[in-house]
Amino acid sequence: MRALFLSLLQSLFVNFSVLVTLSFVMSLTYRSWPPPRHWHLKALRLALTVVTAMALVMLGALDPSGLHVSLWLVPPAVMILRYGVGSGLLAGLPAALLPLILPASGPLGAEAAAALALVNLLLVSGLAHLFRWTLNMNDPHGSLQRHAWIAALIFLPTNLGLVLLPGGLDALQRTYLPGWAFSVLGFWAVASMITGRVALLQSTDTYREQAHRDALSGLPNRRQFELDLPFTAPGDALLLIDVDHFKLVNDRHGHPAGDQVLARIGRLLSDALRGRDRAYRYGGEEFAVILRRVQPGRIEEIAHRLRELVAATDFGEPLGQVTVSVGGAPFGLWSRTRTLWDADEALYRVKHGGRNGVQIFTFDPSRPQRADGPPGGGLDPTPS
Repeated sequence: MRALFLSLLQSLFVNFSVLVTLSFVMSLTYRSWPPPRHWHLKALRLALTVVTAMALVMLGALDPSGLHVSLWLVPPAVMILRYGVGSGLLAGLPAALLPLILPASGPLGAEAAAALALVNLLLVSGLAHLFRWTLNMNDPHGSLQRHAWIAALIFLPTNLGLVLLPGGLDALQRTYLPGWAFSVLGFWAVASMITGRVALLQSTDTYREQAHRDALSGLPNRRQFELDLPFTAPGDALLLIDVDHFKLVNDRHGHPAGDQVLARIGRLLSDALRGRDRAYRYGGEEFAVILRRVQPGRIEEIAHRLRELVAATDFGEPLGQVTVSVGGAPFGLWSRTRTLWDADEALYRVKHGGRNGVQIFTFDPSRPQRADGPPGGGLDPTPS
């Protein structure tokens, strides 16, 4: 009897090791946060769950009664918590039917073993579904720790159907407690592994967002602008927006007032743009806007609309009205650096032409090369 018990513990420990190893492989399929809604990722995780459950059955301990004792119910239970009861049942069904094709040994019989496995799957799936929203796998901040006792409940019904079979009570007494304890331990290990991976991805996403977003204006910062710039294409356009006399605002009213101006302009730009366009805090009192798939004739129209929007905004006492200067240029077959130079030169012309205006750099191959930049550009002689 003692040798039988030690053999059972050894097989369950091997099961536990295989479960943790294959679950770690599955955790590596979580690569980003928020998780992409791609069907192939769910299909891959479903397939890995099926393989894991079947491997656990085949490596499980074989009781003299013919019962396969393993941790095969853990992967379907985790799948239910992640994707719902349908996915969990689908993942566990092949493992539940596996006794029908494995060599039969003992009085239990293949059909009875498969029927018992199906009952186990249904009962465990029902309990996992019942507690799905309590054991939130997307919550890395305590859901699993606060409700760890639920894992013990989920696996309580495992193999209780043995009491209805001849000689099943003896098999239940030999296998129930070790099987239940290792199932709870295995579930805890797998769930902790996945929630830990989710926590890492969420933290990485938060840090990435903080690194690429300007806290004052709420807009993406220059680092994000430089990441987005290589993905522009001909048909897109760039606007550079500079707050007029911003140094005077800081000198006369203090830096909190200047911060208020930048934050308000950031909100105005964000609200005024189309969903596919994007505004950035480029640096200091300067903002940048990337317009996607915009008609050349509309670049200046949009620039005027943004300028007028800021000019019409009441920034409150003692600031009153604030104006901006806008320079722009289209992206084309030339380099993106050139577009940036062109927009910057357009802004320079506006600032030196009286401010509170718009200038759009237009490509003209007949024009001679500019002394401070690449050839082929031109500007209207006066700001709009």
